[in-house]
Amino acid sequence: MVDPDNAALKKKVSHIGVPAVFKLELACKHLNDAYGGFGCYVVGSALERPDWRDVDVVLILEDKAFLREFPGVADVKTGNFEFDTKWLLHTVAISAWLKEQTGLPIDFKIQSQTFANERHPGTRHPHGLRFSKRRRR
Repeated sequence: MVDPDNAALKKKVSHIGVPAVFKLELACKHLNDAYGGFGCYVVGSALERPDWRDVDVVLILEDKAFLREFPGVADVKTGNFEFDTKWLLHTVAISAWLKEQTGLPIDFKIQSQTFANERHPGTRHPHGLRFSKRRRR
């Protein structure tokens, strides 16, 4: 028999409420379509506690794709990309667009796979997934 008072059963997957989380899902579909890569993930405090300050959204690109997108970046392992003008424009513009789309305080960033794996070794929740229908024969 399952114990209904078990704290593990009550743990939330995310503390982002409805309908904002659905709006975020939809917006991330557009970003994933536009950029490809590994897609958008929610990381940070919105996954851990109800008193989060903002929602951290990371778009993770393969290292080579990240360097192609941001040719002024010298190394995918360091945070020097946070000073790249093109990266800053993308980050600020997409953060504002996501806020407009969802009503959430969004902290958006694009990261290389290597940097993201080193920076965010914890929980990540993918957003903007697309599922294909299996055709019946």
